[in-house]
Amino acid sequence: MIEIETIFEMFGGLAILLYGIHLSGVSLQKILGFKLEEILTKTNDNPIRGLTIGTGITSVIQSSTTTITMLFGFISAGLLSFNSAIPVMLGANIGSTITTQIASLHIGIYALPVLTVGVVIHIFSIKKIRKNIGEALIGFSFLFLGMNYIFMSAHSLSLDSGAVNFINHFSSSPIVYIFILAILTLLLQSSSATSVVVVAFGVAGIINLPIALFMILGVNLGSSLKIIYIGIRGKGLLSDLAITHILFNMIGVFIFIIFFKYFNYFASLTSSDIGRQIANSHTLYNIATALIVIPLVPFVVKFINKYAPKSKRKESKLFYLSRKLLYTPSVALRQANRGVVEMADEVSEMLEISRTIFFENKVEQLAEIEKYESNMDIMTGKISEYMSQISQQRLSKRDLMKLYSLMHSVTDLEHLSDHILTVSELFVDLKEEKIEFSPKADRELTAIFGKLKIMQNLVRKALEEDNLHLAHEIIKHENKVDEIVKKAHSNHLERMNEGICSLKKGKYFAEILMNLERIGDHADNIAYAVVDRFRYK
Repeated sequence: MIEIETIFEMFGGLAILLYGIHLSGVSLQKILGFKLEEILTKTNDNPIRGLTIGTGITSVIQSSTTTITMLFGFISAGLLSFNSAIPVMLGANIGSTITTQIASLHIGIYALPVLTVGVVIHIFSIKKIRKNIGEALIGFSFLFLGMNYIFMSAHSLSLDSGAVNFINHFSSSPIVYIFILAILTLLLQSSSATSVVVVAFGVAGIINLPIALFMILGVNLGSSLKIIYIGIRGKGLLSDLAITHILFNMIGVFIFIIFFKYFNYFASLTSSDIGRQIANSHTLYNIATALIVIPLVPFVVKFINKYAPKSKRKESKLFYLSRKLLYTPSVALRQANRGVVEMADEVSEMLEISRTIFFENKVEQLAEIEKYESNMDIMTGKISEYMSQISQQRLSKRDLMKLYSLMHSVTDLEHLSDHILTVSELFVDLKEEKIEFSPKADRELTAIFGKLKIMQNLVRKALEEDNLHLAHEIIKHENKVDEIVKKAHSNHLERMNEGICSLKKGKYFAEILMNLERIGDHADNIAYAVVDRFRYK
């Protein structure tokens, strides 16, 4: 019977290992910062370069999922094409095997010395980058420590004949191990952790090399299931990457099952140590799969574009504001900017609906305005929180100015939506009380709405394109709005003095003019925020 200490050692070791992978990966991302963007965008449609870059980055941050999520951010930000991202993704598969290689080298004895050095650096350093280096070393020490416990528990497990027989129960149908390990990898959300367990079982003599190889195939398939799980939530480009990932891994699994006898023989030649054999086979499998499928990339892209399910709904949940992009601040900023542009779209829709309430008497559309305004509040909260997290990263002066610009723009867009809601409510009150303005007042409101619509379209484009010229155009149009509002006020006072306009009607007209003017002012503020982005360019 398996002793309770063995179970504690296994699960405790896995917990420490997973935390070590997380801590070291996050710390190394902080150290690399915006350099990750520079590295990842150097693929230039060169598959081998993309493969190398993907391998290198994932070897450092030890998470293929993080690399693939970053790829999604780069694609959606227009920094990388889908074709260029695929070799990087295949490289991420290779890079994820680094933990297996470390486990097979039996260097867990260095856990405490590495922990000591890491703690000393982290505590006594003043500079943030040195603190991050210390934190990364602490993460690596936890990684080694977790491996130690997993190997100890595997050794204890090997002494229990019942447990060994249970694990080897499916040796006559080894394909079952592929599915078991795939599910386990999905549950642990880490192919690195699962592969370490496989190496530990091999070293302890619980499983032989053929079973270990089938398990490794399952680990790779499970990493695809994990990305599919994330892709289902993300839709669009991320789901396309997820589908491509599992398609390539299934091709690899299929090929290696057919030629398994030769694969097993070749793996046995790489070392006399079974732990090294398993680690080497894991790396070689991913390298071979990448080299086999890279020539198929153009055909797979066509297949994905033609048959992959596309979301028909308008995305408005800001799913692309991924925390995994925070350590590439320039890309995270592009995603935040994307969210701000989406807010600008919402404001444009609100402005047009507000116009139809007054000029087309569609008072029932006030409910739609209220729904938009509520959604704007939610978006403001999410984007502001994301930008707050970005502000905690290392930012260049240019990125810092862009961050400040976006922060101001979010606030102004939220205020814009408030004023549009107020104007719309005033319009509904007018209709319900059957109050009508003079034809001249209607023409003045038409002119103001026309200018505001132009300004809002320019706001969206200026934010999306980082366009200084369009920002200056917005400022010019705002001056025109001020002139029209001033003239409308003057005409309104004349009508009041002549007794043509009642006090109640005049009060409504003045409030509407004030709110429309404020809409123009906030659009003007956004224009100046865009101008500020160019201060350090």
